[in-house]
Amino acid sequence: MNIKTTFPAMADRISGLGRQGPFVAAVSLTRTAKDVQAAIKDEMRTAFDRPTAYALNGTFLKAATKTSLEARVWVKDNPFGKGTPADRFLLPQILGGGRGHKGAERLLQANGLMPAGWFLVPGEGAQLDGNGNIRRSQITQILSQLKVQRGAGHESRATGSQRSNRTIARQGVTYFALPNGNRGLPPGVYLKRRFAHGSAIRPVFVFVSKVEYQARLKFHEVGEATVQARFPVHFDAEWAKAVASTRLR
Repeated sequence: MNIKTTFPAMADRISGLGRQGPFVAAVSLTRTAKDVQAAIKDEMRTAFDRPTAYALNGTFLKAATKTSLEARVWVKDNPFGKGTPADRFLLPQILGGGRGHKGAERLLQANGLMPAGWFLVPGEGAQLDGNGNIRRSQITQILSQLKVQRGAGHESRATGSQRSNRTIARQGVTYFALPNGNRGLPPGVYLKRRFAHGSAIRPVFVFVSKVEYQARLKFHEVGEATVQARFPVHFDAEWAKAVASTRLR
C-alpha cells in the first residue's frame, strides 16, 4: 500500500495537516497492514486443511514510516530455524504452478536415489500428522535407513542413527528406494513390513516428474478487500486525533 498510488485523494488531505500529515498516513497504513495480515491468516484457515502454526505465521509486515509512506505484507523468504522458507510452499498456493524442491528431495537426488528434478508425492504408506503432513520422524527414519544425511556444507551418504535403525528393526520395517521403478512398482520410496507369515510392500513416496498447484489462497483478493475496508477507518480516526491536537495548540 502506497499512499500516493493506492489512496491519492487521501494524499491531498495529508498536506493540509502540515508536519502531522505523514504521521497520520504512516500510522493508518501500518494498522491497515496488520489487519491485512490477520485477514490472510483467517483465509489460510479456510483455504487449507488444518494449517500449521508455521504456515499461519508465514507472512511478514513492513511498517510505513513518515519518510516512506508505504506498508507491505508478503510471504517470508527466510526460514524459522531449520524450517522451510514459507515462500516455497505458500507461493504455489497463491500463484499456482509448480514449487521448489524440498530438503528430502534434494538429498535423495544428490545420492542418486531419485531422478534429478523430480518430486515426492505421499503414498499410502506415509504417516500423516494432525496437520496432514508426513511425520518428520518417518522422513528421518527413511533417510537414516537409506544412509542419507546432510553433511557439513554438503550432502552425502553416511551411516544412519543406530537408535532409529534399531527401532525400525523391532517394527519389522525396511525402507528402500526404486529410482527407476521395478517389477510393476513405479519409482519411489517403499516400506516393506515383515509379518510372521509373509510381508507387505506399500509406497511411502512416489516420484513424479512435476507437480502443479491450483491457486487456493486468495492472498491478493483478501488483501485488497481488507485495505479498501480498513484504511479509511484508520485514516479517519487518526485524522480526527491530529485535527484535535492541532486545535488545542
